[in-house]
This record gives sequence, structure tokens and C-alpha cells, in this order.
Amino acid sequence: MGNEILVIGGTGNTGAPLVDLLKDSDQSYRVMVRSDESESKMASKDVPTVRAELGDWPSVAAALENIDTVFLVSSPSPDMSVLHKGLIDCALSANVRKVVRISAEPARYSKGLPMYEQHTEVDNYLMAAGLDYVILRPHYFMQNIPQMHASFIKEKQMFAQYLGDTRIPMVDTRDIAKAAFIGLTSDEFNRQIQYITGPQAISFSDVAKAFSKSLGKDVQYVNLPYEDQKAGLEAFGTPDMIVETVMKLFKLWAEGEDQPASNDFEKMTGSTATDIDAFAQEFALAL
Repeated sequence: MGNEILVIGGTGNTGAPLVDLLKDSDQSYRVMVRSDESESKMASKDVPTVRAELGDWPSVAAALENIDTVFLVSSPSPDMSVLHKGLIDCALSANVRKVVRISAEPARYSKGLPMYEQHTEVDNYLMAAGLDYVILRPHYFMQNIPQMHASFIKEKQMFAQYLGDTRIPMVDTRDIAKAAFIGLTSDEFNRQIQYITGPQAISFSDVAKAFSKSLGKDVQYVNLPYEDQKAGLEAFGTPDMIVETVMKLFKLWAEGEDQPASNDFEKMTGSTATDIDAFAQEFALAL
């Protein structure tokens, strides 16, 4: 069977490094794109594509022809659960064998967290659908730090974030991609949920220390008040559902116990997850 793997969401934090892994492998795959820009970008890298969009179900049905395994991730949105369940239905109709889906760690305690309630709903739908599956539930992305704070770290040697001293096992999204690659190319972890984390729980103070070391100058972490963090997200134009979910989740973490690390990444890949020191060193070299 040709073009066995279909990647949906191949341009994001996890999808892009996954596509790189597939490109460097002997796997047969193609990436679903929905715009001329994405199609041209993939073509420039010699990445095979198919034009389709979640919600446009005839185009999805065509994209799923001769597909054995689907990788599924998409950006948060109010209609994510509808779109992902629609994809699962199409996969069943097209005789797809397996779906590897990126969920999120809070899906296991999602009540009252709208964005993660959707993940729980879709995870349960996929597990009941009759397909083989691998569900990955990653923790907080290390990439969020440079994406949100790079200019402040570079120019002011500080960054501000609401979380206090709570430690969470932040994860490099490239490690999530490595776990997804194993899920796509091996059946060893079929019908399992895997929690993908960094090697240890760390606080934002630990992040500041790692960046201080890598940059050779003192970087300060400023613990923002809850209301200031919420106002900042709103001012940035973040959708209401995401603001509500993120703030409730951060409050839950800030007022609770440290979040434990998982060994699922090591179990899946046979390697150790990226730690914050290595991540910060790479960030410093890129400046």
C-alpha cells in the first residue's frame, strides 16, 4: 500500500518536527494541507501533500484513500471536538486501520476546563470507535517559553508568568514528535494512552536559572498575579475559551502539588527526554 501515513496538522509545534522525522525515514507518507502557502512550503522541502480540510468531508475522504495510519493534531478551537470526531468517522468509512492523536495531559482531569473537556470527549470517542489508536497526552511545551517571552529574555533579561513556584514536567515538542513517530510506525503501543513529559518537574524559577546559565547573564522570573496574566492574554486577542481554560489550569497547578514526570517517552523511544538545560542552551545559540 502506498502513502500509508497521512499527517493532519503537519505545520505546528509537533507536526513540523514529525514531518522532518518522516522525511528522513523510509516511511511512505503525505501531509494534508489546506492552503496554497502550506502546499508551496511543503513542496519546497520535497514533502508529498494532499489538499483537504477538516470539515470539508469529501476532500478528507479523498485524502484518506489508501491510508493505513493517520496522525491527528490541530490548534485549539471551539469546534475541535466536532472536527476530530468527524475525521474519526471518515477514517472508519475509509478502512483506515489506526489513528495517532495528540491530546493533552489535562484531559485526565478536564472537568471545568473547556478546551481539555474536548480532548477527553474525542479521546473517548476514538477509544470506542473500533480503530487501533495511540493517544499521546503531552504536558506544557518548553517551546511556549521562547514563543511567549523571547524578546523579554533577550532585551530585558527577565520574563513574567503566573505559576508561582509550582513544578511541572515541561516537554520539548520535538520529543512529542519522536513519540508520535514511534506510535505511527510501530504497533507496540496500540490502544494505549501515553503521557509525554520532560525528564523532571521544573518551576519557572528553574527555567530562569537554565537560561541564565546558557546566556551567561542573570535572567529573572517574575511571578505575575493571576489577574495580570489573564489581562495579558485577553489583550493579545486570545479567544475566550482558551483564556478561560488556560487560567483555570494554571490556577489549578499554582494552588496544587507539583506535577510528576512520566517515563512514557523513555518507554516508547528508548531515549531520555530533553531537559531544560539542553533546551536553554539551544535557545541561546539561536540568538
